[in-house]
Amino acid sequence: MTNLEGLADIPCPSDPTGQRLSENGKPTHLPITIGHSIVCDGWVFGKTTAIFTHFHDDHTWNIGRALTNCHHILLTEPTYLALRALKKIPERGNIERLPYNRPFSTTTGEKIELINANHVSGSCQVLVTKEDTGETILYSGDFCYPGIQTPKANVLVLDGTHGIPKYDFETDKPSILRRIFDLVKEEISKDKSIEIQVNRGTMQDVMAELSKENEDGEFIPEDVPFLANKNEIALTEAIEYTYKERGCQIRKIELDTPHRLEELYSVEKRAYVHFVRGIRNSPEYERATVIQVDTNPHFKVKGPLWQDAKGKWIACLAAHAGYSDILKYVDDVQPDKVIVDGTRASSEIAKSLANDISEDLGITAHMKNC
Repeated sequence: MTNLEGLADIPCPSDPTGQRLSENGKPTHLPITIGHSIVCDGWVFGKTTAIFTHFHDDHTWNIGRALTNCHHILLTEPTYLALRALKKIPERGNIERLPYNRPFSTTTGEKIELINANHVSGSCQVLVTKEDTGETILYSGDFCYPGIQTPKANVLVLDGTHGIPKYDFETDKPSILRRIFDLVKEEISKDKSIEIQVNRGTMQDVMAELSKENEDGEFIPEDVPFLANKNEIALTEAIEYTYKERGCQIRKIELDTPHRLEELYSVEKRAYVHFVRGIRNSPEYERATVIQVDTNPHFKVKGPLWQDAKGKWIACLAAHAGYSDILKYVDDVQPDKVIVDGTRASSEIAKSLANDISEDLGITAHMKNC
């Protein structure tokens, strides 16, 4: 085995000023460094090529520093368009929109490939090959498995979001999306409005499902408005072409001003579908059927779609690989060394996952945070 030290790291900042801090005061959402010149999902002084794996904020919060300090910014087309919509990043000559599986070579002898990660539109894994030694480093980014390419690598930097058995579920995404469609259609037929609480990316998946006919030719009536806030509308418009490429047209989304929501409820007395980011309480919560689309730690007991004591529906449509699938992914990659990212996931979960990889797969693994 070659010496793997220095091929990849999650370096702690020498000066935490300007870093995002967790509740215990430690820096979080840290960049991943690879090889001589590459940094992923952040910025580190001295690195000349920055890669952003997808548009979620914990991976892009300091993209501005990379834009002004790196010679090359690599991302996929959907990620670029999403960040133009959400963060208003400028058009710059150092931005390279790189398609999946198309190599990019750095000036320091590293070949980079972006590989579909099946997390949100445009999300990618990052595969780096050192051209002088042939050593390979894979950064998983946030990913869903199976259904993705899993290249072999000497070193794997791994997302550990669902890295404990509590999150051991297999999500049949098309089936659960169909069940969400059926639930929404049933509630709309009772003149009940719908509030769907869901994260970006998965939100657009649900929008797309509710915009099309189901297998029986049924559809959500056109006079039922879909609403979201301005940022979610901007994101949807930016990446909707990725759904058109798959044969789905997301219907028009209205702006969810309090006045418009009240008008629909009190004056027009019309049912609507309201998309909101994450979990929250609002006036609409009390008068609508609420569907929370997220990780479901009760999957094994209650299944992929269930209703709690307060009437909220919980749909397991997680955009991260479950525990067993993470281990299968690592086994497919066959790395000699694994670094589990403990700066975006819980450090306790990341440490537990690293221990399980070492014990169950016999691969050297450790968790890294600050």
